[in-house]
Amino acid sequence: MTRQLWFDLRETLRQAETTIAGPEPGPTGEPLEPWLVVDTAAGRLWFTPVNAPRPRSTVVTAVHDDGPRPARQGPPYRQPLTEPGPDDTSLLDRLHAAAREGHRWLVIDSTTPPQLHTAAAYDTATVPATWTPAYLAAGELGPYPGEIAAGYQYDGSVIARFRLEAVERIAADTHARTWPGQTADLLVRRGYGHRTEVFMAHAAGSIDTPTPGQPEVGDETLRMRRIPADTAGWYVLVADLWSWRQVDPPMVQTRPRRHAPEQDMFEPDGPHGSRCTVCGATDYDIADQTLPSMAGYGSDTTTWCRICRSSESHLQEIGQVSRRAEWPPSLDA
Repeated sequence: MTRQLWFDLRETLRQAETTIAGPEPGPTGEPLEPWLVVDTAAGRLWFTPVNAPRPRSTVVTAVHDDGPRPARQGPPYRQPLTEPGPDDTSLLDRLHAAAREGHRWLVIDSTTPPQLHTAAAYDTATVPATWTPAYLAAGELGPYPGEIAAGYQYDGSVIARFRLEAVERIAADTHARTWPGQTADLLVRRGYGHRTEVFMAHAAGSIDTPTPGQPEVGDETLRMRRIPADTAGWYVLVADLWSWRQVDPPMVQTRPRRHAPEQDMFEPDGPHGSRCTVCGATDYDIADQTLPSMAGYGSDTTTWCRICRSSESHLQEIGQVSRRAEWPPSLDA
């Protein structure tokens, strides 16, 4: 089995850009060529000019380490960062392009030589600590406000967690729906004075399998599994019958306007980046798209936020149109 090292792509790019801006000129007065250095045995990478004796950037440690560790440690792997390859694109160009497409991981396979590629999500049942507000839907249910573990999935679905109010709404919606000829899983809320417990009720024949470490009790016709709240009061609904997906939140549609708005949807953040004024997202969570205009001339441009899904468009036919998300998510929306 090939060992894989998963690095946070955004953190990797931040360190790469810091290194590019920092190297001192060489003997000829030209900047030194920055290189990526990977220590596959230790699960670390950093950036440095080619002749530098030590890392010039902060060391980035692999978030996930899959596969067996090597029996013996080999020399670090080195690769130019900005030198064009056979396809006239550099490693830095490819990493930037992947980040703009929403990829969140730099994956390094510990082969000889190591192979580098990017990935949008890491598949795991272990929920990480970093959460992002989002609206979630499953089938015809939803949307519901909750949070997702950005960059993670389980069995093709996002990993989602909800507050008790949203869990109660999900429970009410599942009980209100009919499933002719099918079995269905239901959420059950039980109150004991000031204490509330949430259970997953599995109807007979459910295709779901138990989550490791959470045994089920009951008979063959109805099984109950308790879903505990975490220390912050959130309920993680993962590995159950529903496949959660992130959806667009409710939007406030503004009319096309010819004058400057009171507050722009996006504002400058650094020399090249933008910041969403709705949720505060920056960096590679802000995406841009340019398409030929349906007016028959010019182009239509759209800037949108991957986190809250707010967007701002400049359309040749009707002018500027903004879609501002309700943020943070709420059940009232």
